[in-house]
Amino acid sequence: MNEPSQKHENAFVNPNTFFGVVCCLCLCATVAFIAYLSVVPHGQPPRRLWKPVIIETNGNETILGESRQLEFWTPSAGTRDYLHMENGQVVPMETWEAISNNVPVEQFGAMLHSNQAVLGYRRVEVWGQGRTTFKPGWWWTVNVLTNYTAEDLSQSYEQFWKSHQALFVEVIDNRGNASQ
Repeated sequence: MNEPSQKHENAFVNPNTFFGVVCCLCLCATVAFIAYLSVVPHGQPPRRLWKPVIIETNGNETILGESRQLEFWTPSAGTRDYLHMENGQVVPMETWEAISNNVPVEQFGAMLHSNQAVLGYRRVEVWGQGRTTFKPGWWWTVNVLTNYTAEDLSQSYEQFWKSHQALFVEVIDNRGNASQ
């Protein structure tokens, strides 16, 4: 008596039955649909991470198109007091950071701003520690068009500061349409 009911109970999981085939097809279709959603781009523009807006004196707003922010560190006049010393001299790897005043910092900003792809910058005096000791310096946020890359910045940085060390750059892309 139990035998017929057991056959019907296993019909849903047995691929040799009609219901088993339907269940397998539904499962395969679900897996394929999930894979499609996660792999195939769906034509929606990426979301903006930030929205640069220019507000004119008459109140008109203009949202800039695709742009990016590059953030990085440079030395300040106060940095030299925190560098490693050997025999009363700054160690050779850190001599590029030993500036006596902020004139080089201002010159670096003017050099950056002379590039047409650089929209502007701001810098704030900070304290921090990366691969070196805890020390003061300037933290820069440079707004650029997307044709100006972190690699472009790195080349300008090395040519100006003569650092010959890795440069840590935070890149924030502003991709997307103006309505977002």
